[in-house]
Amino acid sequence: MPFLKENRRLLLFGLLLPLCLSVADKPVMSWLKQLDKMRSPLYVMLRHFDPFINFIGHGSTLLIAACLLFVIGRRISEDMCYTGKALMLSFFSAGISVQVLKHLVGRARPRLAEGIVLAGPSLKGGYDSFPSGHSAVVFCFAYILAQQFPRFSIPFYCAAGTIGLMRVVDLSHFPSDVAGGAVLGVIVGALLSVKVLRPKQLVTQR
Repeated sequence: MPFLKENRRLLLFGLLLPLCLSVADKPVMSWLKQLDKMRSPLYVMLRHFDPFINFIGHGSTLLIAACLLFVIGRRISEDMCYTGKALMLSFFSAGISVQVLKHLVGRARPRLAEGIVLAGPSLKGGYDSFPSGHSAVVFCFAYILAQQFPRFSIPFYCAAGTIGLMRVVDLSHFPSDVAGGAVLGVIVGALLSVKVLRPKQLVTQR
């Protein structure tokens, strides 16, 4: 496949990053749980912003934003319309990919275990930590938006990174879960850019 040949480094990075970060999973979660018990001012402040960050990164918020972009774009801007279309497709593509992987891997969430505990293929509640679904979708969105609006690439990725970080802070995911979700999101975004955005750009150039 052309995509595999063009993105070998990205795919290799995607495999190695979660593996590397998995070494830090246990100490990071132990440290955060300790901060939570101590009611550390810094930790309390971060948790104060948690509802707002989670609202921005929530699936329904992202899907509504993508639909609005598509609907409004049909009236005022072809670029906006195509971007909205790509974002809607990315929401479902990344979401389905994440759910399949989550239940194949069956990793216990931080509230159940501080280290790597794999149940294998499972539908048990709490054994769906890897990869992070929030991270996959927001990084997929960030990639597509960065392709369309490259001047704002840094803010897009910073926003996605903040949402992923908060999934660790609120003890919902391990660092490697977020890394795995982020890489998966970028890969899905790259595939959709090839299928949806690039053909539009070629037509525009003709």
